[in-house]
Amino acid sequence: MRLWPALLLGIGLQACQATPDYPNRPLAQGVANLAPPNAGDADPAAPVILIAFSGGGSRAAALGLGVLDELASATYPSGTGPMPLVARVKVVSSVSGGSVVAGWFALVGPARMDELRDRFLSKDNMAALEWQAANPVTLGRLIFGRYTRIDVLRDLLDRELFGNTTFAALHRPNAPFLMLNATDMESGEVFTFVPERFDDICSDLAQLPISVGVAASAAFPVALSPMSLRNYSYERCMGAVSPAGWIHATLTLPAPRYINLEEYKRARYANALRNGPGRYRDEHYLHLLDGGLADNQGIHSLTEALVSTHSPVELLRAINLGRVKRILVIAVNARSDADSKVGQNEAVPGLLKVVNTVIGTPIDATTAYANASLQELVNELRSAGASQTQMPGSPLFTGLRVYAAPIDFDQFLPEQVALQVRVKDIGTTWTLSPHQVQDAVDAGRLLLRQHPCYQRLLLDIGSATSDGAQARRNCPFPEDGA
Repeated sequence: MRLWPALLLGIGLQACQATPDYPNRPLAQGVANLAPPNAGDADPAAPVILIAFSGGGSRAAALGLGVLDELASATYPSGTGPMPLVARVKVVSSVSGGSVVAGWFALVGPARMDELRDRFLSKDNMAALEWQAANPVTLGRLIFGRYTRIDVLRDLLDRELFGNTTFAALHRPNAPFLMLNATDMESGEVFTFVPERFDDICSDLAQLPISVGVAASAAFPVALSPMSLRNYSYERCMGAVSPAGWIHATLTLPAPRYINLEEYKRARYANALRNGPGRYRDEHYLHLLDGGLADNQGIHSLTEALVSTHSPVELLRAINLGRVKRILVIAVNARSDADSKVGQNEAVPGLLKVVNTVIGTPIDATTAYANASLQELVNELRSAGASQTQMPGSPLFTGLRVYAAPIDFDQFLPEQVALQVRVKDIGTTWTLSPHQVQDAVDAGRLLLRQHPCYQRLLLDIGSATSDGAQARRNCPFPEDGA
């Protein structure tokens, strides 16, 4: 909240629309966005891990760090001996504060993960943002230049973490596929910083700084301006973009809009971005806000990576080929649920409390719906995995096990209520005290460690240290009773 006065001053000085310095560049002639490595490999028994990190400022980043720390402390048996389970994280989808830990993990990997504490989590980032927002030089750039309020956050992220490193650095062996999620202000759709989406706008993702995606994902409305990108598909696209056959088929055939309406909407959005025939809107420029407005946990993109036939991760294809038999899906929800004390005051709530409620309540509702949809999908995959019948041409789901481990502050056990109260009371901010950082990290480790389905995965891969009967009882599979 202490950042608001400086930001409001910047808002007042930049009340008129400003033309930003668009950070993305067009694809060069014949150049294509590089597809990520697919999730399957030569060891079907090794688990594939997908993680979604929610928004929530530094609280979300610290909670996510705790989850990754816990995965790093466990092992799975490989052909060369025990390996850290964190090495099996293949897909990371994130929003807002969760994008800080996701982007850092994707960039540096497990070995340097804990540097996030000293480089970002332990610093008074709100003071840095406040000083930068009130700096006369910054105010001058806001008024007379192409600098916008979201650039203040982007500069902080580059200064402390990313150093203007681009997405090209993520194309390395065993790096997880990073999916940073923002909200398209024009359409309300999820805009994900991934190669196929940048094919849609004929832009080179490899040249884009990672900080742009993280800042766009965290562009909280009003306080920060949108992150704006240029859509080069409305110019002469010279790049070697991926074919759009599925988009044309989905939009022109009569059945898809009835069989899978969400897939139809995705095709319609992609067609508009590509300046395709019959597009329903023109988006020459994309103005991106906090991803939490559309999906505060990144579950939308995580689901696509899991089951979409169009996902570049090709996880569904790997399942069909029998190259993936165990999947762990972790959805980390850093929703704080702190007491706003509005119900204890007879006075009409002020503007800031109203704004926070208007934005926060729909986000929480959308998150609950997304979690329910993910659990339903997991249940369907579990049922398919338990099937002993194999029809010609059907997916090879037999033997597939999907372990869902949602992480939420409401999962603490009664004897852990003190920690629960402390972490729920951490505000959504970019500054935490050392005790708050440690509490959030401890919460992430503890909540994953004691989750029944995480314990069941450890049991099934031979890494369990707890009671096997309890793990089977608390996270059963349909075939257990056979």
